[in-house]
Amino acid sequence: MKGTAFLLVAASLLSPLARAERWKALRRPGPAVSSFPCIPHAPAQAGGTQGYADSLSGGNCYVDIHPIDSSPVYRDYAFFGDGMLMVFNSYCPEDSTVKCTSAREFYFFPRRNAPELLIDPAAPAVSVKMPNGGLVVFEPASAQIRSVDRGGVTVSPRIDPADRGGVEFPSYNGLMLDAGFRMGELPSGKPDNESVFRSAYGQLCKVKNKEIFSYANGESSFKFTDQQLSVWLKTRCPGLYVEF
Repeated sequence: MKGTAFLLVAASLLSPLARAERWKALRRPGPAVSSFPCIPHAPAQAGGTQGYADSLSGGNCYVDIHPIDSSPVYRDYAFFGDGMLMVFNSYCPEDSTVKCTSAREFYFFPRRNAPELLIDPAAPAVSVKMPNGGLVVFEPASAQIRSVDRGGVTVSPRIDPADRGGVEFPSYNGLMLDAGFRMGELPSGKPDNESVFRSAYGQLCKVKNKEIFSYANGESSFKFTDQQLSVWLKTRCPGLYVEF
């Protein structure tokens, strides 16, 4: 991801819908990873949260969750069909410096469906069904994660670079990849940086980004299908339990 494209997300005083539209510049189209059709959803509000679902021009489906308030300091969430959960933070109104934005990048496997937005304005209630089938429930008042159905999650109330995105999954019943945290761009954009796979049993395996991501035109994309990943991990990370 190019820094200039990433920084478009941090434009000050954007409306919630305009913020969501910025995700199209945030992630460039990548290779198709599944044949699951996207599940589009028009922008909808529930409490203090707005969500919508669409697809990038390359076919990568996504769901975007963001707070309705217009503060330049906020945390957004984007779930993509390739399994990525991007936690995006904006720290200040300026959009001309990487000091004002960051991304934390997670992937959840295997990918069995397109991400789906589940939102009920009347309740209000907001949740996202991830590509691996797991459910992420949001607090409607704040647009922040409340719980995940397959493990534990912690969410910092602060929007501060020192918190490295502010979201952690201390446990998860499934295979997860933590690609790390980076100011101004996606962490996976650095080929020589390390990402960490973690199994449902807490087993860890560190790999170089260039082993699992492809790079073209300054953009990164996850390069394995689920079947390819399972075969590769059995050799590269033999101590890691893979259930698919």
